[in-house]
Amino acid sequence: MIKYKVRKGLKWEENSFFVKCCLFLFVGIIASISTLYAQVIPLPKAILKTIPSTLIDPDNTFTLGLEVPLPKRWSVQQEIGWGHNSFNVYSYERDQYPNRQTWRFRSQIRYYFNDMSSPNGGFFAALEYFHKNVLTDQLQAVGRDCNTWGGCAYFEEAVIHTRRLVSAGHFKLGYVLITQKKMVIEIYAGLGVRGLRVKNNLDGTTLNLLRRDFFNLRPNQPGNYGTMPGLSAGIALGYAFRPRKPKSVSLP
Repeated sequence: MIKYKVRKGLKWEENSFFVKCCLFLFVGIIASISTLYAQVIPLPKAILKTIPSTLIDPDNTFTLGLEVPLPKRWSVQQEIGWGHNSFNVYSYERDQYPNRQTWRFRSQIRYYFNDMSSPNGGFFAALEYFHKNVLTDQLQAVGRDCNTWGGCAYFEEAVIHTRRLVSAGHFKLGYVLITQKKMVIEIYAGLGVRGLRVKNNLDGTTLNLLRRDFFNLRPNQPGNYGTMPGLSAGIALGYAFRPRKPKSVSLP
């Protein structure tokens, strides 16, 4: 009888020790998972960007942008860019229009389908308003006292100030990746509509002339070119300003 009782006690102690180990391991796993999920990757306070794709645009600009995240996966972004043909990558543009400069502005609102700070990146949809102003100064021979048949009494050289104005709206889809070093890589593309007008300092009446030239996307002839389809695509690089250490959520 004594021998039987000792064996039973040892067996119960072994089972108890095994159960305790399993419980301890289970609690440890649950605690680790809870800590992992309680860790919150903070949203950037702001993202400063540059858009290198605008440097290789025929209407080249050096463009900076600032994106500010908002609650519930929304954000707003503002861009401004300026460029001069003296650093245009295309030699034809530099030679043909040495006194040309370009301004561009873009206002955008975004919605992210997932957390933009996710290690796998974030996908977004955006609506934007875009405006571009291309100013060209050229010395040209201008006819004076011209008749309706095209004959002019004389010609003289004058500086022509031409402005090409583009206003557009786009719907875009894009992808953003924020690395552990807080570097930002972004790619986007979208479609929309745009309006185009060209005017100069000689004759403002040509602005009332409606032109239908869909294949001339960068005209210099004054007139109102109406509304046409638009395309916008590019890449952006930036830096995310956010706290160095992620915040932890205290569990009840």
